[in-house]
Amino acid sequence: MEGQPAKRRRVYSVEPNKVVEAAFARNYMNYLVPALMKIKEINTCGGDIQNVVKHEVDMAMVSSAQGFAWSNSLKLKLQNQREDIGVSVNGNTSIPQSPSSESQAKILVSKSKNNDMPTMKRDLIDVEDDDEVINGQLKSLKRLIPGGENMCNDEMVVELESYIGCLQMQVNIFQYLADQTS
Repeated sequence: MEGQPAKRRRVYSVEPNKVVEAAFARNYMNYLVPALMKIKEINTCGGDIQNVVKHEVDMAMVSSAQGFAWSNSLKLKLQNQREDIGVSVNGNTSIPQSPSSESQAKILVSKSKNNDMPTMKRDLIDVEDDDEVINGQLKSLKRLIPGGENMCNDEMVVELESYIGCLQMQVNIFQYLADQTS
């Protein structure tokens, strides 16, 4: 017992999200502050400075949130913008849909012995409207995330959660910077 070294135990944070937030904030500030100082030194004209600052803010987000599909897509988009290619990484792919409402309508009509067609049509229109609304909402959500239009719905939900979390941390950092400079 005397000659054996004591085993070291790993200590885990009680709040792992706080560790992630701190790492994000540190990486974000380490990228953004020097970039903004460099922009200030270069002193570009008014219209260009907004685009340059926006580009650097987005690059700070990419460098701070590595490992996500949206981060990789945003990085590619920013690289393409920098090279003045003008090609968007996000393709216009449609959302995979469930079987069409028309085929569902044909099945219901063929199986129905009831001749109450106005009620059936109303029900089908409601189902079709619900499907259209849900698909429209999913399409809107996919447009919010860089590269989201190329993701399946399950992946999109996970990526959206991380993207919103990073945006919230970005807002918190900007609020802190605004408080410090005023």
